[in-house]
Amino acid sequence: MDGIALLKNDHKRILDLINELITVGHTDQENGPQHSKIFGKLRETLTQHLDIEERTLFLNLKGFLDARMLVDECYRDHKEIDETLKKIERLPEETQRDGCDLLAELEVRVQTYVVREEDWLFPKAKLLLGDAKLEQMFFELEPTKSNQ
Repeated sequence: MDGIALLKNDHKRILDLINELITVGHTDQENGPQHSKIFGKLRETLTQHLDIEERTLFLNLKGFLDARMLVDECYRDHKEIDETLKKIERLPEETQRDGCDLLAELEVRVQTYVVREEDWLFPKAKLLLGDAKLEQMFFELEPTKSNQ
């Protein structure tokens, strides 16, 4: 498995956690502890994922003129996702569980970012960096990911 496959797996896990949060939020109020646990896992997974992408993939691609604009757009996506996540964190827990609009906003932001990366950035990375470099990135990420 190369670094790209690892990042795609993260994307799926993050979207699954958001959907789980939305589902739990639409059920009765007794799911407060479950909601908090899922949100904590989402925050941890998403924060770690964004950090890994920025420290590895984005850093390796930023030197290529062909990828610079796309990498900049992905950085903006990361910033918007982080800001939305922080807005949700500042809400009272019962408001978070109500399936607030911010969860839907987070879902749309993550979906948009996933499409940009998987359809545009990742193929560009394969072309510019090659499979050997992407595999090396995975081995560098593996100790970090195994702690998750």
